[in-house]
Formats: sequence, C-alpha cells, structure tokens
Amino acid sequence: MPDSEAPVVSRGFTTVDAKRAFVLVVILALVSVSYWFALPIVQSLILPSAPGGSSGPWVVRPILAFRFAAVVTMAAVTFPLITGPLRRVWAREDAALGTQYVPFRNRPFKRAGLYVKGILFGVIYAAGLLFYLLSWDVIGPNGIEEHLPWSALHHSYQDISSLETIPDSQWSESAKKDGPWYSVHCKDGRSIDLSDDNEGITRDELTAMTTFIAERAGLDWTRRSDARARRGK
Repeated sequence: MPDSEAPVVSRGFTTVDAKRAFVLVVILALVSVSYWFALPIVQSLILPSAPGGSSGPWVVRPILAFRFAAVVTMAAVTFPLITGPLRRVWAREDAALGTQYVPFRNRPFKRAGLYVKGILFGVIYAAGLLFYLLSWDVIGPNGIEEHLPWSALHHSYQDISSLETIPDSQWSESAKKDGPWYSVHCKDGRSIDLSDDNEGITRDELTAMTTFIAERAGLDWTRRSDARARRGK
C-alpha cells in the first residue's frame, strides 16, 4: 500500500515532535530576523528623502509597532513556503511509522476558533504592513503632508488648532504615552503624533521639528492635562 494510503493513527506529543517543533521555531526566528533588517531597506526605497537634521524638511516614518506588524505579516506568508518541503518529508516519515501528531484532533471547535482568530490577526497585521511601507509624514515650509496608504492630505500651519505635548519624563494615563510626545491637532479633527517612537527620529530632530511647527503655526505647545511625572522619578 502506498504511503499516502497507509492508515495513520493519531499519537501524543513525543520527542520526535518536540525536535520538529524546535526546528520550526528556529526557522521562524531566522525568517523574522531577516525581515526585521530587510523591511527598513524596502521602506527606504519607497519613502521620499529629506534633509532632516536641525533645519528640515523632515520625513517622519511610522512608529516601531508597524515594523513589528510588517515582520509578522511577511514571516507568516513566507514561513509555510520555506517549511513546505520539510513538512512533506515529515509526513512520509509519519506514514512509515503509522502514527502522526495532530493538534486539536478531537477538538474541532477549538481548531475552528484558532482559524478565525488567525484570520482576524492576519488582517490586522497586514494593515500594519501597508502602513509601514506606504505611510509617512513630511514636515516642510508649506505645512505637513500626511501620506496614508489610500490618500495624501495636506495640512497648512493655519489649519492647526492646537499643539499638545507630554514633556520628557512624564506620562499620560489617558493617552497611554510617555514623553517626549507631541500631538498636532488640526481644525478638521485629525491629529498627527510625533515622538521618538517614530523610527529614525533623534531627540534633537524631534526638538527641531516641533519648534519649527510651533513657530509656523504661531502657537505654543500645551502640556496634556493629565501628564504626570513617571512613578519612581
């Protein structure tokens, strides 16, 4: 009887399966690390360039969380392709043994629940990938250009209604942010946040661009009402 037609009995988690799981974890780690370093290179080919520094204009990249989401998305897409041949080898080994480890074999509802959660998280992380590669802000002499995956918005400095900040070494419970953090509030209701969570921004550049925004808008940065010193400071 061919291996593909041989009856395979479900088995418990054995040392064989533990070794396979270890190999998969190592491969996943290597793939993720590779994307962690490769994706910023891809991003740099898409984003416009600007002098930055102390005089600008400045290109503000997305926050680090979007890079993490981009890595997760790309690793999730690539991982099955890389491990496919290895899984086929293991399937032939299981067919020869006549046993196979099948997680959630007798728990179909839990399996279905994991699939649904996987799809939902996949959509969320895929959105993170799009924002990582296709969103940025440009702070220049004529205003702030907000680029999103589906559109580009221009905010003149006259369109700014207020400037809000959380000073360095302070924390806001309502915003779940710590300083230095800045939020530009526009008259159309949109807000543009700036902090050193944005990749590639130095503290000096953050100070330079926020000073520039305040001067052009003719406004002062106002401390967020619930900003408090961090505990232990």
